[in-house]
Amino acid sequence: MTEAVAVPTPRALVHVLEERCKACEICVITCPQGNLKLSTRLNRAGFHPVEFASRGTRGECTGCAICYWVCPDAAISEVLARK
Repeated sequence: MTEAVAVPTPRALVHVLEERCKACEICVITCPQGNLKLSTRLNRAGFHPVEFASRGTRGECTGCAICYWVCPDAAISEVLARK
């Protein structure tokens, strides 16, 4: 018999428009929880777009939206904080 494992719902989600991202890494550097990193794949412009992980190197995404505000190309379209 297999045991069901509860997967926790992330506190926040960050939506990245990969084709707009030019891999400047400003959002990666400013994220207080380390939830953003450059992808290994390329977008159509030849850049490694940013990827979001709800659990970062320093903790879970809090939905602070710093990434949204610092992105110079509006590649981060929204930050959805859950209650």
